[in-house]
Amino acid sequence: MATWQERLRSFALVGGLASASTLGCGKTADTPKSDATPAVVSALGATVDANGNPKMDSPAAVVNYDQPFGDAVHTEVLEGQELPRDGTAGGKKSGLLRAQIEDLWPRIKLTGAGNKPIDYFFTVETAEGTIEIALRPELAPNHVRNILALAKVGFYDGLSFERSVSQEAEVEGQKSRLDLLIAGCPNGTGDEGFGHIGYFVRAEFQPDVKHTAGTVGFWHEQDFDSAGTRFYITLGPAPALDGKFTVIGNVSQGLDIVKRIAARPVKSADPASPDNERPILPTTIKKVSIHPEVMEK
Repeated sequence: MATWQERLRSFALVGGLASASTLGCGKTADTPKSDATPAVVSALGATVDANGNPKMDSPAAVVNYDQPFGDAVHTEVLEGQELPRDGTAGGKKSGLLRAQIEDLWPRIKLTGAGNKPIDYFFTVETAEGTIEIALRPELAPNHVRNILALAKVGFYDGLSFERSVSQEAEVEGQKSRLDLLIAGCPNGTGDEGFGHIGYFVRAEFQPDVKHTAGTVGFWHEQDFDSAGTRFYITLGPAPALDGKFTVIGNVSQGLDIVKRIAARPVKSADPASPDNERPILPTTIKKVSIHPEVMEK
């Protein structure tokens, strides 16, 4: 497993943290493939160039809150991904969950009167306490609809915060930290290739949105479009993620709980160890709820 210092050096060559998705997977990062670049307009209107970097001079675009499931996701297994296992660590059938989400997708309402985004709150109950996340559909409507659908079918109940990342490096004289929690792996391990249940949400990058303490986004692997079920919560500024990962909201209550979970010991303190991000006793997600209840069309 490459160290965070080694990853940062390779990220600098491609202009960002695009290949940081290999964190916790036991493989070294390499340059993302141009054929994996999302050919979409982000929620803030910035298109993406051939290297996956947002074009800052792109014209503003109207947010599409009602993209069909087939347009918003990849349904084929992407390169580097594995077929989902039949059952999740939460005791649910992957195939059934996938079918339920596709059926539910067009019936989840993201906007209300005047096409104003609905203020959804995603609440995560754990033994350490409750974390409340304010979702922002205007930033990434497809990813927000995805997490609402996953919560609605009970996908996250019984899973865990399977990775706790706390790393620092100095590259070209600049110190960079990455402190975050990752949750939502169907297998409960966070291993590469298994962070999905049979579909992948196309990237919705937001070049103007900065990661601060409590930022919540969807984790992807080397392919920018490989976000499936895993989400992350940052504990502090994470500029290396800006414009390279899809942000869906921020922690509105319970950031102290996030920090408490992140402080739990991991299996190895050695940054070169594949177990340096794995909690000895992962914090289980008891239940996820949505407020207001998902409004179906």
